[in-house]
Amino acid sequence: MDTPKTLKEIKMDFIKEYVMEQGNEDIQWLIDTIKTEVDTKDKDGKPIKRKATYIDIRNAFARKYFPDLAPKGTSKKANMMKDTLAELQAALKKK
Repeated sequence: MDTPKTLKEIKMDFIKEYVMEQGNEDIQWLIDTIKTEVDTKDKDGKPIKRKATYIDIRNAFARKYFPDLAPKGTSKKANMMKDTLAELQAALKKK
């Protein structure tokens, strides 16, 4: 089994094989992660619970076993908005 180099290389088959090689504790962790319900909001903004998606499971796996590949929690758009806000505030102060 090859070690993944990017987050996108982590597929469900790899996750399953990896935890099965690790041991019973890790197998139980994957079972619990798959069964876990995730808190989210519906289209009206009301809190709901839903089953974990593949992406939720993959990200949790990456955080636990390959933290260097795990998502960092910020997006380029969020950073872009922060930069835009700073530029606008600086421009406003100049006027």
